[in-house]
Formats: sequence, C-alpha cells, structure tokens
Amino acid sequence: MKRMAILASFMAASLVATGASAQGLPPITEIEQVSDNVYKIFGGGGNTTVFVRSDGVTLIDTKMPMNGEAILAEVRKVTDKPVTMIINTHAHPDHIGSNAELTAGGNVQVVAHANAARRMAQTPNAGTVNQTFEDRLTLGSGADQIDLYWFGPAHTDNDSFVVFPGERIMLMGDVMAWDMGLLIDPLSGGTMLNTPKVVGQVTTTITGVDKVIEGHGQVNDWSGLQDYRAYLQKVVEVAQKGVDENLDYVQAYDKYFAADPAMAPYTLEELKPGLEYGSTPKNRSLNNIYVAMLELRGEEVPLIMGAPPPPGSPPPAPRGPGGPRGPAARGPAGAPPPGTPGAGSQPPPGAVPAPSEHANH
Repeated sequence: MKRMAILASFMAASLVATGASAQGLPPITEIEQVSDNVYKIFGGGGNTTVFVRSDGVTLIDTKMPMNGEAILAEVRKVTDKPVTMIINTHAHPDHIGSNAELTAGGNVQVVAHANAARRMAQTPNAGTVNQTFEDRLTLGSGADQIDLYWFGPAHTDNDSFVVFPGERIMLMGDVMAWDMGLLIDPLSGGTMLNTPKVVGQVTTTITGVDKVIEGHGQVNDWSGLQDYRAYLQKVVEVAQKGVDENLDYVQAYDKYFAADPAMAPYTLEELKPGLEYGSTPKNRSLNNIYVAMLELRGEEVPLIMGAPPPPGSPPPAPRGPGGPRGPAARGPAGAPPPGTPGAGSQPPPGAVPAPSEHANH
C-alpha cells in the first residue's frame, strides 16, 4: 500500500504543480481501433491495449486501480468475448493497478516478466502472476499469436515488448511514451545508458511490425521508432561528451543536442496535447542527458519526473535507501526495491512549465 500511496501522492503533487486539476488523471476515453483485432484505451494511467483473439480478449496493462469496470465497458463496445488473459509490460502501478479487479472471480491468466512478477508480488492490486518468462515467450499461434521479449533494463529492469505478429503491431510499454524522452526509474532498476542498447535490439530483432503502441499517448509507426532510437543514442553520446569536457548537462544540451537539427522534435518547449504528467519534450531531453551523465560519473541517480535541478544544484535525494546500483535498488536475487515511480524525488522547482499539463504519460 505504501508504494501505491507514494505514487498517488506524487502524481497529485505533479498535477497541482502544473496548474492542473488535482482530481486525478484524465478519465478513460472512447476505445480506439488500431487494427482489425487490436484496440487502445487511453486515460486512467497507461494505455490499455485490447487484443480480440479467437477464444477471448487479452488486455495489455490495466491502468491505475479502480479502472477495471471502465475498461470492461469499453471492451464490451467491440466484443462480447470474456477477458481471458492480462499481460503487464512492467510493474508500475499505472500499468497493473486494475489487475486484481479484472481477475477477481474469473479464470484470467496474468503474464509478466520474471522481474516484474517479483515486484508485483509486493504491490497492491497487482493480482497473481500465473506465468513468467526471462527472455522470450510465445503465447498461442496463428492469428492469435503473441510474442513477448525482454532485452534488459531500460525504463525499469522488467520492461516487456509485446508483439502481435498477425496484426503487425508492437507494444513498447513505457520504454517509449509520448514520443519523447522516457522516464528512467532507477529504484526499479532503470538505466539511461542501457536504453539505447535495448531499443537497438528491439529494432534489429523484431521484424514485421508496422504500428507501435506507446505506453502512454499515441500509436506510432516503425519509422517513428527508428527516430526514437536515434534520439536515445544521441542522448548518451551528448552525455559522454559532457562528461569528457567537464560540462554541465545544460551546456552539453546546448552544444551538442539542440544544435542537431535531427533532434528538433525533442527540443519542443510546449506541452503535448493530452499529456498527463512528465513535462515538455525539451525538459525530458534535459532529464535524460542529466541522468546519463550521473550514471557515467558513477553517481547516485534519483527519479525525476520533469526537468532536472539547475546546474550546480545537488540532485534530489531519493526517498528510499540505496541507489540505482545498490542493493536496495535491485534487491537480493532480483527482489523488488522499495518504491515505484514517485518513490524517488519530489518534482524540482521549475520541473514543469506554467501551462496546464493535464490536457495526458
């Protein structure tokens, strides 16, 4: 309960900081068709993806708690088949929060990466994970086939990539959200430096995909994913130059990132329509460069939702014991650490610009 309460209070504080309503996240919106048998439900937390299979419905991610009935109401608009499976892309509460509600009293299989399952075992409302995998798992066959992949730590240490080969669709979880810089959660084993390698493996290992559903926000395409891979590689390259030249993260951003025309989409200073939380593309890029530089210097990395603190300021102090590479971050034998998004740090001053961000992460 403590982990969920930390996240809820953090998200509420973020909304207040942006001038947004403190009543909560945007409500669930009308179900959106992505392909013949795949739909996306936005709002209430991370995207929920609906895959209508021959023997039932598979849901990927279940938003924050108490969204189960609202999810089912949207599913009923497109099919009367029962929900038979839930797949969680990772163990954050805004992606697993309604698992327990949706599995109560029914025969619903819950599938997640082994690292996610260990964390979910200590998270309220996560339900019971019935099947885990380490690197790859295939569920079903033919038009119903689902392929699951894990390539190492990125946003967290338990990010799964979900592919529907028959629909030519891949789900990125929060390794890609809002088509801007991602949020690194070091308390859940996340690392900026490894993320370009992970996404690089995604783009070279997985084939036959046309549409890419992000963890929050939009449906992208394969070309957009390639652009995002180039962004991640650029962030680490800029961070390395910043460390080598003893620059602060703003100087590195100005000299090597903002000056690159290919990075223009990631330097925008306006909030994206529908953004729930997480600040502007520019602030996320600054955040990612800052985190990468901390990692390169071997320093402790806090969780930062928006812009990092001004150059010369100390990093926000993590709320939990241990750092991103310490025992409390990864836990013995892969056990989950204390904290989830929101368990790291409070939003630093100026983390989000004045206009309302609650227009949807």
